[in-house]
Amino acid sequence: MIRQYLQLPRAVHILCVGVLINRAGTFVIPFMTIYLRKKLGLSETFATTTMGVFGLGSIFAAICGGHLADQIGRRTVMLISMFGGAAVLVVFNDLKTPAAILTAAFVYALLADMYRPAAAAMLADLVDPARRSLAFGLMYVAINLGFSIAPLVGGAIAAYSFSWLFWGDAATCALYGLIILLAIAETLPPRAEGPSTGAGGHATTRPQAPTRRPAWVTIATDRPFLLFCLASLFIGSAFMQAMGTFPLYLDRMGLGPKEYGQIIAVNGFLIWTLQLPLTSVLNRYRRDRVLIAAALLTGIGFGLTPLAVTQWHFIGTVVVWTLGEMMQSPYMNAIISDMAPVHLRGRYMGVFSMCFAVAMTIGVPAGGWVLSRHGGPALWQITMLLGVAAALIYASIWRHLLPRQAAGFPAVVEDAPVADGETPVPESAT
Repeated sequence: MIRQYLQLPRAVHILCVGVLINRAGTFVIPFMTIYLRKKLGLSETFATTTMGVFGLGSIFAAICGGHLADQIGRRTVMLISMFGGAAVLVVFNDLKTPAAILTAAFVYALLADMYRPAAAAMLADLVDPARRSLAFGLMYVAINLGFSIAPLVGGAIAAYSFSWLFWGDAATCALYGLIILLAIAETLPPRAEGPSTGAGGHATTRPQAPTRRPAWVTIATDRPFLLFCLASLFIGSAFMQAMGTFPLYLDRMGLGPKEYGQIIAVNGFLIWTLQLPLTSVLNRYRRDRVLIAAALLTGIGFGLTPLAVTQWHFIGTVVVWTLGEMMQSPYMNAIISDMAPVHLRGRYMGVFSMCFAVAMTIGVPAGGWVLSRHGGPALWQITMLLGVAAALIYASIWRHLLPRQAAGFPAVVEDAPVADGETPVPESAT
């Protein structure tokens, strides 16, 4: 099992190490609502609204990041994102007024989240379609290993000084930027049709951008892709409660930042320890069935939250929705890679990333409103229904969730040498 991950291109491993370092220092956003509520004395409504503004910035980041990743390169966008995000965090630390906080939240999210579609497009550039779920699974493990570290460390730091959360987060952003600067090469495919260098340094031929149809028309008329994004929006709205309303709900139940850090760290720990073997096992099954089951598990996990009383009970609910997360996450970017034309890969990834930004923009403030007006049970029942709705959407587009090879598309083995006189197989676009 481990061998197939080790055989992925070296650049994939470097990206995973960088994102691990970056996510291990993700201190600010998980503790933002607590920081605004406890440190600055602002209301629950303002705290969740600020998370919504983070999401609004992420929406623009997804659009800009995806577009720029196809225009100026994946690496350039990631460098702007990491160094720019670090600079804003340093300034954010000294802001006290609501207007300044909301402005900084938007600018930070705009810069910091531009790397997401660019990194996803780079990973898809580096790996052939048959192994993309493995590459995205490895990346997801790195992300969540870091996420399992960040809440524990962040909770301890927050108990001592909230200011150090900002400085620590900024430092890890800058370090990831240095890794990209020194160790990662650009992977943007050439615009003119002809041979290009694929993963492993071997020549491949890539289809190029048509000149007559605008990108937005292609995306706007791709019904399966849009439905997949809608399901992702529902799932994302449920998951965003873990960073937005969940810590506020725990505070109502008498559990503070330290306990929240310990509870939510279980999510990252499970993904760190079980994601790779689970992905290898799930690769034997049809993607559509796995995603439907995952969406249902996610809804059930959040729906069980009102029944929890003790810290261990809350850990149990986290275990359930984490299993749903682990079942679907490695496949989502791989599915988008299969759906997207190669020349629009960054923009497809951007629109897909925007789903989670919209989930933060709308889902977290809406969750805060429901929590304040109607209480926790109503909030968690709604998140359960979101999981069910996502499962129904997956069921309606199941043919488009299958791997490209199963749908009649040829796979590309970019690491395999091309024999003399043999024509490389092009990567097909849907």
